[in-house]
Amino acid sequence: MDFFRRQAETRRLSRWLVLLFIVAIVACVIAVDFVVVTAAMIASRDALAVAPTEGWWFQQYPGLVMLSSFVVLGVIGCSTLIKTSQLSAGGSVVAQSVGGTRVTADTNDPLRKRLLNVVEEMAIASGVPVPAVYVLEREAGINAFAAGHNPSNAAIAVTRGALTTLNRAELQGVIAHEFSHVLNGDMRLSTRLIGLLFGLMVIALIGRFVLRFAPRGGGGRKGGGAIVIIMAAALAVMILGYIGLFFGRLIQAAVSRKRESLADASAVQFTRDPTGLRGALVKIGALGVGSKFQDTDAEEVAHLLFASGVTRAFATHPPLEERIREIDPSFRPGEFEAMRIRMNQERALNTEEASRPQPDAAERLEGVLQGAIVLAPAMVSQLVGNPGTSHVQRAQELRVSLPPEITAAARDAERARALFLALALDTTEDARGRQLAFIEQQMGRDQRLAMEGLWPAINSLDAAQRMPALLQAFPALHQLGRKERQDLLKCLNELLIREGRVSIYAYALRKLAQVQLRDELQPGARTFDLSIESVEDDLQTLFSVLALSGSEDETEARRAYEIGMSQLLPVRRPPFQRLSNWPRRLDMALNRIDRLAPAGKELLVQALVRTISHDLRMTVAESELLRAVCAAVHCPLPPLDAAAQKAVA
Repeated sequence: MDFFRRQAETRRLSRWLVLLFIVAIVACVIAVDFVVVTAAMIASRDALAVAPTEGWWFQQYPGLVMLSSFVVLGVIGCSTLIKTSQLSAGGSVVAQSVGGTRVTADTNDPLRKRLLNVVEEMAIASGVPVPAVYVLEREAGINAFAAGHNPSNAAIAVTRGALTTLNRAELQGVIAHEFSHVLNGDMRLSTRLIGLLFGLMVIALIGRFVLRFAPRGGGGRKGGGAIVIIMAAALAVMILGYIGLFFGRLIQAAVSRKRESLADASAVQFTRDPTGLRGALVKIGALGVGSKFQDTDAEEVAHLLFASGVTRAFATHPPLEERIREIDPSFRPGEFEAMRIRMNQERALNTEEASRPQPDAAERLEGVLQGAIVLAPAMVSQLVGNPGTSHVQRAQELRVSLPPEITAAARDAERARALFLALALDTTEDARGRQLAFIEQQMGRDQRLAMEGLWPAINSLDAAQRMPALLQAFPALHQLGRKERQDLLKCLNELLIREGRVSIYAYALRKLAQVQLRDELQPGARTFDLSIESVEDDLQTLFSVLALSGSEDETEARRAYEIGMSQLLPVRRPPFQRLSNWPRRLDMALNRIDRLAPAGKELLVQALVRTISHDLRMTVAESELLRAVCAAVHCPLPPLDAAAQKAVA
């Protein structure tokens, strides 16, 4: 799957979604106006006295039409804005709205622990923050969804039926499917659709409310006639509202079906084990309840789900057998019955499997974190938002290799804040001392002491382990109050620009931490309105800093600079520049470069690879610098040492 193409497609689809929503609103306004005017005509006996002509009803009651239109637009607009505002808090709001229970690190349930491990491995392999994890305890069907506006405020929820019925490989296939939605922008589009559909649905809800609570009789002949008119109008408005919702669901189904098929393909590529996703889909067909929601109204999130959660005319997912045959053309429906027989035996085995201690992947990781990496720039750009099996395996090794003190801190809200800041500090003593003094001034003595308590464990981390540790801290940070997270972001913003003598890798991690936290707190739509030519001064800053950081002398730095910049600006480009106090300038440059269109970012990643590996080799430390810089401009890369080993093999 091409990350940059999918991003561009999502942007186009988002524009079409807004256009179709506007059309649906206009149709709804006209229909409600017609019903209101017709009711007014009947009430005043005008309908019997005058034969209506085309446009007559509008001309006869212009004030009533304007008032009705204003009210309908106001109701739809306010409802949409309120719902969208609620959803801006992140995917956790969606998960909680359907009865999700947060999975915390201190859980004693082996199935929940296995789920956390799988989600963490997928996030580390993808190069994005670990999302919040929820379980829908009352749902026995096999289902899952991802919600949120971006990876930094995402949540993944799975049903209890998925935990108890699926083995680890099958669960991994389902989670990989959901991560495809997270990485490729589908999740943001689908979450936005919830707010838009709610606005259309409110008209129907108002009509239903009036019908339910309007008086049923009395009041004399004249009063009774008015009540009949009101109830008839309410019934008509409710029907028209549901017609609007009907067209909204058409949009929902059209958007969702294609994206689900692409996510299946991405999940197979992610895990390189089609049997996992295939097995999960076959078990849905074999399970009596399948993927249906029984205890929760899943209509609002139907298009988010891994498999169909509600029964309705316009399906949000391709037929189950069709999805399985896309993975395995040899599938036969008779396998559902064979799987049904095996499933009761497997339930007990799944709990036993989840309880087993994991193999010591840290031993396999030893020796990998050193040495050189050789990767073609085009190959690296193809890996953006597109991890594979080797990256998941490396992510598992990295996760279990982290010191217990780091893992424990990453899963506790207060200590996660200290870990988050500590990982973003420079490794040199003088720079670190200045940064610690500033943090103490901003956040207090206790915060500094907590950070210093983590130094022994942090100092033992290799370059390849620092980003996974940072990504793991996000679920715990989400549990802090909004004011606390805002203070943390403010502190990071100041740290980014106030230090002039820091290492580029420490700066890149700090920038990555800032971007992730900012995305979580400010999940508004990002703009992609700049071309490569319009950011050439910003590119000059970025590539000059990178070239100097990876070169022993200025001549070599100039060569590295030219190698990368010629990929972006082959005809004319600004000259290499030695910058003093570069953090402030680089911070502004990266913010503007992040606004490049997807096609421009694809070229950017290739150019970054050329500059960083200008000597035809890339150390693990340099590959992690590349990953941090790319992630800061929302081009997440998987662990590149795994990709290099696969390429060599």
